[in-house]
Amino acid sequence: MANIISWGKPKIEYVKLENGEMPSAPTWKAFPTPVENSTKLETEEGDSKEAKVEGGEIIATRKNASKYKLEFEIYETDDLVTPIPDEDGIILDQYAVRLSPENSSAKGFIMDKTNVSSIKTWDSEIGGKIKYTFTALKPKTGKMLKEYNG
Repeated sequence: MANIISWGKPKIEYVKLENGEMPSAPTWKAFPTPVENSTKLETEEGDSKEAKVEGGEIIATRKNASKYKLEFEIYETDDLVTPIPDEDGIILDQYAVRLSPENSSAKGFIMDKTNVSSIKTWDSEIGGKIKYTFTALKPKTGKMLKEYNG
């Protein structure tokens, strides 16, 4: 039996939060298919706290929570309706975002509460693109990054 791997063409969806919370009946909207190889979940390990005694010996350690960022780009085509509007890259509203892998049997993920930013780029080879970055925030309950099976 082959292993199921969460790779390939993802489906990325978003919903605007209401007063910092998931709407009671969320209507998820899909982003256009991302630019090839632009979708990345980056995890930054939480800082370590160390208790040291004289001489520098460590007697205890504690880790802070990790940080999560989902980044991807979409093409800025002539018929694109900007999925999440910005004001010079600033997006004041908070959003939930979820990613479903190409293989529906594979595990995706969801971030219930995020801050979002966007930047526009252009070059003569590729044309215009919009890069979205979703930075996970601590939701009212549960983890910042949760498994999602769409």
